[in-house]
Amino acid sequence: MNQHELPPPDSFDHPVVRMSTPADVVDALPYLLGFFPSDSIVALGLQGPRRRQGGTVRIDIPEAEAWPAAAEEVARFLVALSEHRDRRPDAVILYLCRDPGPGADGRAVTEELRPLATALSEAFAAVGVPVHESLCVSDGRWWSFSCGDAGCCSRDGTPVAREGVTSAVAAAAAYAGIQVRGSLKELHAELAPVGAATAETQLRAFEEAVPALVDELSRSGGRERVLERTAELVDAAVARFRAGAQELPAAEAARLILGLQDRQARDRAAEWLDPPDVAHAQQLWRFLARRCSAPFDSHAAAPLSLLGWTAWVTGDQVTARIALGRALAADPDYTFARLLHQAVNAGAEPGSLCTTLRAERRARQQRAGRPGARQGDGCREDARREDGCRSRRQGGRRGGRDGGPEGDPCRLLPTRRLRRRRAHTGGDVYRQ
Repeated sequence: MNQHELPPPDSFDHPVVRMSTPADVVDALPYLLGFFPSDSIVALGLQGPRRRQGGTVRIDIPEAEAWPAAAEEVARFLVALSEHRDRRPDAVILYLCRDPGPGADGRAVTEELRPLATALSEAFAAVGVPVHESLCVSDGRWWSFSCGDAGCCSRDGTPVAREGVTSAVAAAAAYAGIQVRGSLKELHAELAPVGAATAETQLRAFEEAVPALVDELSRSGGRERVLERTAELVDAAVARFRAGAQELPAAEAARLILGLQDRQARDRAAEWLDPPDVAHAQQLWRFLARRCSAPFDSHAAAPLSLLGWTAWVTGDQVTARIALGRALAADPDYTFARLLHQAVNAGAEPGSLCTTLRAERRARQQRAGRPGARQGDGCREDARREDGCRSRRQGGRRGGRDGGPEGDPCRLLPTRRLRRRRAHTGGDVYRQ
């Protein structure tokens, strides 16, 4: 069996952990990602003759007809990521993770996914990267697509968790303070829309809030008043969660969700990025995102993007990727989510954006004559520069839901658009 080495996932400065069997490779997976993947393709690049850990790509397993295209995309993406980071991968480990459906077992899942494993191997061969190991993980067991030795890799699968044995990766992760957050399904469930009874109450609140807000926007100076009121409600809601609240009235939630559809209101809400209140702001964004059930489901893109932004700022890349992926699923054309998703996946740092938002907040406080505002450091010395900074953050885009006509009341209404299937939606990149 091939042997390779992986350092603990947080740094290459720690002692090397030697991985000598497929079981070791499977043990490493949740520590690489921070969660147990489900319905996922994971490609782990290996670097150099000692096969050290490189970049990692994860995408959702698409429908079978999309497997060839998804395989090609994963291969291209991992190569591009590795070249951007350092160099092309010298080999790759592939994981296909899926829980069995009713009446099936892990062995059946393995056979079902075998054509996908073949497509991935062919796609990586086409870009000149050999497959070091290809594994299926299902129902608490693993199977190797690469190994035909029944004495090494049983046809009935091998348990992932070996009773009474602590793996080298688990020990290294514990030493480094790395925790596994649960399964990907569980993490997604934390952001799923609320149940039917709560959704019905929320829908009635939306139906009452939309006409009033549209009427206000149609009046002279209405947009400015709506923006200020939205900011006041965000501030009050963060303070309420800080005081221990667990929820908001449905009417207030509806008004906040609708108000945050405006780009400027959302950008101002993004200024809640510093401890301790960033944690309370995250509670608010989670609460609002879960209240965006059909037909207002696309409205979840705004609070989910804010959750992804604050998670990125606080170093929680697992939540950032999940929240931003869900935002793009809710609205594939939402610019803010797309740009943040690209930044997180590219391994960028949020420091410069944080500096800009803090400067914007101080400048606004100064203009309002509030105490504690400081002169200087920021790009909002005047209204022209303020708009320029915001345009740069949004890539200069002025069209679509995220950058459409400012104050357009039509953006408050739920829309039904054709959801474009993209193999990369729900995809993650991990620059270890």
